[in-house]
Amino acid sequence: MRERTYDFVGLGYGGMDTYCVLPRIPLDDKVQIQSMFRQGGGPASTATVAAARLGLRTALVSATGDDADGQEILHQLAAEGIDTRFVQVQTGAASPVAYCWIDAASGSRSIAWSLGTVAYLDAKDIDPTAFSDTYALHLDSHHPAAAIQAAAAVRAGGGTVFLDAGTYNDRTCSLLPSCDVVIASEPFARGLVGRDDPAAAIRSLHERGAKWAGVTLGKQGSMMSDGRETITLPIHPVEPIVDTTGAGDVYHGAFVTRYVDFVKAGQTPELRECMQFATVVAGLKCRALGGRTAIPTRAEVDVLR
Repeated sequence: MRERTYDFVGLGYGGMDTYCVLPRIPLDDKVQIQSMFRQGGGPASTATVAAARLGLRTALVSATGDDADGQEILHQLAAEGIDTRFVQVQTGAASPVAYCWIDAASGSRSIAWSLGTVAYLDAKDIDPTAFSDTYALHLDSHHPAAAIQAAAAVRAGGGTVFLDAGTYNDRTCSLLPSCDVVIASEPFARGLVGRDDPAAAIRSLHERGAKWAGVTLGKQGSMMSDGRETITLPIHPVEPIVDTTGAGDVYHGAFVTRYVDFVKAGQTPELRECMQFATVVAGLKCRALGGRTAIPTRAEVDVLR
């Protein structure tokens, strides 16, 4: 098989996250912050960081402002070895941000996020031929017009398109026909079929064109199907769990990484192996505060498998 320019291209949201560790998450109350720091975040962006940390050649397609947050977003991505030439810096725009509250005892988190004033990329804003020579394109629900155009170019070139279906809305649903592998969140799966039934959601995703379909189930692990076999795996145990922020994003990045391993080796990807690899990586991510801090290297993962 011929070598490609990229192993993994992410397309979607990238922002700056502010993390606050609290003794408890308050409601109509106030508590003192135990610790805090700032780090880049976002579904497609963090998945791309995971793929880069695991050894893939990566690029990100996104948009940010020309403010201090935007500069830091790009700086952190470049420090991971990610090609940022396809990130559009919009003049005068406020960059996307998120605020993450983490419960110190459990590692559970609540997140409020904003796109700032950054405008979504349109199809005319990008040239997908510049990055379509990739084994894998990973999408979240952001920049949908650009995502559909990019997905068509990647598929035409023989690449595989993956979707992190996080929020159930028309924007995310519009991307389903363009994707080969769809892994949904529990809220998306519930919205898709109108009830808590991951198996039914997986069947619906197959009916909408996904070759592989699955649902991440939080503390219950993940469930996926290749259309013939359905596999459910528990989470990888980590003690203590410090912060679960970004665990799903990292799962996606690791899943795609293992899939690409198979393709580059000229082998048929194995669903269970991709799930097992992603489960270990996502579990290890929860060892430290921040969505990216404890994402392991490939060497760390291989020792445990």
